Amino acid sequence: TKTNYNLNFMKLFHSLIIWLTYLSPFMFYPLFILPIGERYEYGVNFGTIGLLLFILTLIPSIIQRLGLTKDFNLITKLLTPVRRQLGILMFMAAFTHYLALKVIPTLQFSLPPSLPPYQAFGLLALILSFAMFITSNNWAVRKLKANWKRLHRVTYVVGWLIFGHVILQGVSWQAITIGVVMIIEVASLIKAKVNVFA
Repeated sequence: TKTNYNLNFMKLFHSLIIWLTYLSPFMFYPLFILPIGERYEYGVNFGTIGLLLFILTLIPSIIQRLGLTKDFNLITKLLTPVRRQLGILMFMAAFTHYLALKVIPTLQFSLPPSLPPYQAFGLLALILSFAMFITSNNWAVRKLKANWKRLHRVTYVVGWLIFGHVILQGVSWQAITIGVVMIIEVASLIKAKVNVFA
């Protein structure tokens, strides 16, 4: 039946995400064996992957705040159980992007220190994402209690920093996508606040 198919698909998807999380450190390996040009492309691609993974972490909350859970029930059930794993994968992809495009070239070619605005936005987003990365586990949830949710609200700031990082390099589908998603995110937060006081 369709219900059994959906359940099997969700179980497969969740297992895949969990295994990818365990294997995520292997993202770094190609950085040390690829030629310069291919390493650059690898880093760019992982920046895009990180952006898309970040968006996936936002979708369940946006759906819930907009009151669309019934309409997008399958998507919510698909993403919510593995949101923390998606966040971990997002950070690992973003860190791979940073290593490939900034750290390794700077060390390899002894480049002078520099931090143009688009890189500053990206670096700050990465630093804040690291705080969420190291607390994306059951131990942190237990220890931080209510503060865990407060800490992870920094994701709203991270989203706009990512937008700044991308748009400062020029208009692209990535910039438009994260910009639209963050506008919807803000709209959903406003709607949730209005509902509280209604």
